[in-house]
Amino acid sequence: MSRVNSPWDLPDKTVQRADEADREIRITDFALMASLPLRTVEVAGFPVNELTMAALVGLCVLRPARGGARLPGLVVLLLGSLLALLLYSGLTNEVDWTRRVGHVSILAGLVWALGTGRVSLRSAGLGLATGLTAVIVLGAAGIGGSTYEGRLTGYLGDPNAGAFFISVLGILAIFFADDRWKVRLAVAVPMLAGLVLTYSRTGLLAGAFAVVWVLLGRRLGVVGGAAMAGALVWLVDNIPAGLTTFGPFSDRSGSDALRDRIIAQERVELAAAPWYGHGPGTATVNIGDLEFFFHNSYLATRQEGGWGALLLVLGLLVVAFLRLSRQARAGDLAAAGAQAAIIAVAVMAVTLGEVLLDTPMAIATGFALGQALRAGDRRPPDA
Repeated sequence: MSRVNSPWDLPDKTVQRADEADREIRITDFALMASLPLRTVEVAGFPVNELTMAALVGLCVLRPARGGARLPGLVVLLLGSLLALLLYSGLTNEVDWTRRVGHVSILAGLVWALGTGRVSLRSAGLGLATGLTAVIVLGAAGIGGSTYEGRLTGYLGDPNAGAFFISVLGILAIFFADDRWKVRLAVAVPMLAGLVLTYSRTGLLAGAFAVVWVLLGRRLGVVGGAAMAGALVWLVDNIPAGLTTFGPFSDRSGSDALRDRIIAQERVELAAAPWYGHGPGTATVNIGDLEFFFHNSYLATRQEGGWGALLLVLGLLVVAFLRLSRQARAGDLAAAGAQAAIIAVAVMAVTLGEVLLDTPMAIATGFALGQALRAGDRRPPDA
């Protein structure tokens, strides 16, 4: 006997209308993501983009997952372990850990929200494109502050941190705002212009490596692709000094010397660190009477949570990256773009201290997991 449909057996629109939903613009996701590049705007002492990302996570608590999706079990384990380790380090070292652990909790929430389909990736991508384009145009016009002469700052603040946001979030904007090549090209133009205007060597390398990956790297298999991605990141930290101070960067020798002194002091701090690090929010060093943030995020993460924290974050990036290998090789450009954004995170972490535990890292990871879900990757969570 055929089953009689009940009026209460409503269809799961998160699955049946997946294609249509991917093309719809959800204004909340768009607007909240558009606020992300506003790095220098604060409300009551808190960065406005931190508050909007917390609001997005809170909003997603009220939304159903796409098709009942869950995060892969390994991702849940990595995020839970990272939070537990940072909390333990903060309590044991008796440092003020609340704000930093709260920040990482929001990052975990973003990975969960994006990775389970609670956020519209197209809406988020279009929001990133709009927000980044706006701050780049305003910064070029001198609106929003200009703390570095001749380099793009504005609402992005520091030009190197701005390059981090543009390279990672800009890649996601290009590949997720729309799947038509004309629109992707239109989004790419201001992203490239903004990256050039930041005058950041590592940012330019991150952008160049993203192009190399989308054109060539994604075509490799899992092993070959992973090896190539690792080689690109290794290359950033092993470029001869003469090549980093040529031509338009010939005036960077002084800042490079200061960076070397900061990194030397970072290693002194790490040499005295226990296995769980010195605690959340302690990735700073003193040079003379001045305090500087770490200039290498791999070392900064070790400072805050030891080798364990670093391996957990890198494990999270690797898992998200590898889950898209099959799709990227098959020609899914959005999947390749999400992988390129993860590569950009790893590249920027070589010369910036606030990368591996910052919002763009979580956004890139969440987009990768969300794209695996959106593309119909229904493998067992721990496969």
